[in-house]
Amino acid sequence: MAGRVSLAVSVSCELDVMNTFVKHLQTTSQMQFTGCLEVQVSNQPKRRLYCHTGRLVWATGGTHRVRRWRRCLSVCCPQLNLKTLRLQEAFQHQEWEYWLLTDLVRQQQVTREQAIALIEMVLTETIFDVIQESQIGGLHFIASYQNYLKSPIAVFNPAQITQRSQALFNTWSDLGLMEQSPNLAPVISKPDELRQRTSPKTYQLMMDAMNGNATLRELAIVIRQDLITLVRSLLPYIRQGLISLVEIPDLATSNTFTASNQPVVKNATGARIVCVDDSVRVCQEVGSILTQAGYQFISVQDSIQALPILLENKPHLILLDLVMPVANGYEICSQIRRISVFRQTPIVILTGKDGIVDRVRAKMVGASDFLAKPVEAAKLLSVVQKHLMLNLEYDTATAEIKVQPQLG
Repeated sequence: MAGRVSLAVSVSCELDVMNTFVKHLQTTSQMQFTGCLEVQVSNQPKRRLYCHTGRLVWATGGTHRVRRWRRCLSVCCPQLNLKTLRLQEAFQHQEWEYWLLTDLVRQQQVTREQAIALIEMVLTETIFDVIQESQIGGLHFIASYQNYLKSPIAVFNPAQITQRSQALFNTWSDLGLMEQSPNLAPVISKPDELRQRTSPKTYQLMMDAMNGNATLRELAIVIRQDLITLVRSLLPYIRQGLISLVEIPDLATSNTFTASNQPVVKNATGARIVCVDDSVRVCQEVGSILTQAGYQFISVQDSIQALPILLENKPHLILLDLVMPVANGYEICSQIRRISVFRQTPIVILTGKDGIVDRVRAKMVGASDFLAKPVEAAKLLSVVQKHLMLNLEYDTATAEIKVQPQLG
C-alpha cells in the first residue's frame, strides 16, 4: 500500500459533501490508516490530516497556518518564551510546527498535557474549517502512506473530534454565519454611527481591538472569551453594517515568533495596580517592573491602611502579600471580596509559600492567582496581562458592549 492514492470526490449537494468527508475519516479509522490525508475543498488551500493506525495525530495547512500555530501556542503554552525556539532547525521540516512541539516537549519547556491540548485545538479548528468550506462544493482527497509522523505525541478519535467540530459549526451556522469564516477580521466600517451607539470607553476599545489586524479567533483570545460568545456580542453591529468582516493574510514565519506570545489590547496598559506588601524592597521591585510596562502603580506597606487606600483608588488589579503583621493576606483578601466594588477585581497573591494548602485556602477567600517570590519580571507581567484582559459582554437591554475586567 505504499505511495499516494488519489480519492477525488465531486459532489454538488452540500450535505453529501459533508457526509463524504465524515465517512472518509471513518474509513481511514477502520483501515487503521497510517499516513497523511490531503484534503482540499474546491479552490481552497490544501490541508493535511496526519493519522496513526486510524487515529488523528496532527493537522496543518489551510488559510492561516501560521496564525493558527501562534494562536494555539498562546492559549495552551502561555509560559513559553518564543525567542528560545529552535526555528532554523524547525523550518527544515515540512511540518515545522509539529517538529517544534515535539522538541519543546523533549526539552521540557512544554508539558505533555499542554501539547495534547494544543494538538486537539489545532485538529478541532482545522476540521471546523473543512466542514465550513464543504458548503462550497466538491472535496478532493489524496492519501499518502509514505508521508507520516513518527512517534506521535498523542492520538485522537476522529469521530470525537469531528463531532466536536460539527457541533461548533452547527452553533456557528445557527447564528447566520455559515458563509462567514472565523478567520475573518472585524473592522469598524461606520465609525460615526458606532460612536453614537456606544459609550466613549467602549467605542475606543472597539476601535483599538477591531483594526483589521486580528481575526475573530484571535480577538476571542485577546478578550478571553470563547469564539461563539464574542461573535454573539458583535452580531448586532455586524447586521447593522457598523462592523464588517474582512479577509486578512497569514503571518510570515519570519515575524511569527518576534512578537509577544499574547496579543494585547492597547488600552489594557495604563491600568491601575495596587500592591499590598509590608516589604519596601518588594514594592519597589514590583513598582519598577509595572511602571516601565506602562501601568499606574500604588504601593501599600501598612496592611491596616490597605482597604481605605483600595477604596480611594479602585484599582483594576490587586497584588497582595500573604504573610504580613497584624492582618495577613487571607484576612485582607476576604475583606476585599466583601466589598461589592471589588467582587470582580483580580487579586493575585504574592507568596514565598507555594503549598497546596495555601493555594486552596487562598482560593476559598477569593484569590484569583498566585505569584511566587522573588518576583520575576516576565512572570509578573504575564500574570498581570492575563487578568487585565478585557471581557466584552453584550447587554441586550442597551444593545451595547460593556467593558469589565476578566477574573481569572
